[in-house]
Amino acid sequence: MSDSTENPAEEETDGPGFPHTPPLGIKAVHPGDEIPGPPEPEQPPRPERAKIGWGVVALVSFAAILSIIGTFLPWTELRGEFVIREIGWDQPIDALIVLFSGLAAALAAGVILSGVKSHITTLCLFAAGAIHAVLAIIKIFDVENMEPTRGYSYSIGVGLPIIIVGGGALIVASFLEWGSRRREQVSS
Repeated sequence: MSDSTENPAEEETDGPGFPHTPPLGIKAVHPGDEIPGPPEPEQPPRPERAKIGWGVVALVSFAAILSIIGTFLPWTELRGEFVIREIGWDQPIDALIVLFSGLAAALAAGVILSGVKSHITTLCLFAAGAIHAVLAIIKIFDVENMEPTRGYSYSIGVGLPIIIVGGGALIVASFLEWGSRRREQVSS
């Protein structure tokens, strides 16, 4: 027999005798080891935000506001002894068409500002611009073809040319937005 008083349980283990085994997933800390902190939660990778075309957003906003303002300006002037001005709002169907397509263009500016690139946005801008320009050109031809009556002659008010400028700017903005989306597709 030996004089040593060894614990028979110590002989069966490979390492130093610790009083307990840690549960699964927990690492035992030895003296001098760095104490682990709580695990950092995994963050899903953030999608890259699309570049915001501030110039396009500004152009769309300006064009939509310009077209909507043109609705409340004179479209037709009747000149004679005195001047009678008929604003766009006096023609409710045409005015509502310009207003709602202008609001659609303003919403498209918000979509562009949020970074969403979509064919629908470009189509909306182009359609709103085309509606404004075509409607104003038709109205201009209508006014030009009116016959003078009782000493009064008809002339074009300032609202129609402003709506044409707003519609043209929306069409230009739609092509700029389409071009920026194409450049991003080619670069990626």
